[in-house]
Amino acid sequence: MHKKIGKVFFLGLFILCTSCFEIIEEVSFNKDGSGHVTLTMNLSQSKTKLNSIMLLDSVNNYKVPSKTEIKNKITQIIQKVKQIDGISNVQNTSNFTEYIFTVSCDFKNVEALNTVISNFSSKKDAAIIKQQKHFSFDSSQNTFTRNYHYNLSQEFKKTNMEDRKVFETATMTTIYRFENSIVSSKNPTAKISGSKKAIMLRVNAQDVIKNKNSIKNQIKLQE
Repeated sequence: MHKKIGKVFFLGLFILCTSCFEIIEEVSFNKDGSGHVTLTMNLSQSKTKLNSIMLLDSVNNYKVPSKTEIKNKITQIIQKVKQIDGISNVQNTSNFTEYIFTVSCDFKNVEALNTVISNFSSKKDAAIIKQQKHFSFDSSQNTFTRNYHYNLSQEFKKTNMEDRKVFETATMTTIYRFENSIVSSKNPTAKISGSKKAIMLRVNAQDVIKNKNSIKNQIKLQE
């Protein structure tokens, strides 16, 4: 389970060893279906603990990767993303002082965006994303949709209590910005900005895993 949840930037081990982290997904979406995405793993609230972990060989039977190993894994992801058709301006940052890691790029359409997201998933999950699509845009209805297809509740039950505690304070945040005004949002937890051009949703990671909450949303835009 932790491999699925902590796949982003291959920092699953860090996630399992720290209770405070945030995954942030930001998408700026243009009228023509193109846009810009930034994915962030923010572990800064646990940087003191992580500094100590990095000095060890293993924690809770997990091998502690070196900074070089982490950087190499991130580089592998970046190279794959750069090869995706419809993707450009790929950037990444690795801050080992604050433990904040980002990957960003421009996408030509939502199909390219879905392919980017699939690179942070297992082969099985990547196939699901390709088939069911995490993101979709219906230009005829001017509707932007964020889906979520992982079902981690059963896997979560198989983990020990210590690993489960990790997700008690962890959060997932999505921020979507548009050129057109937002008319409506189907997720009642999401908050629309005063300008009506942006929408934010922050949920507890454990609630998502247990299917008590969701990052799914369908956003209707003004024509």
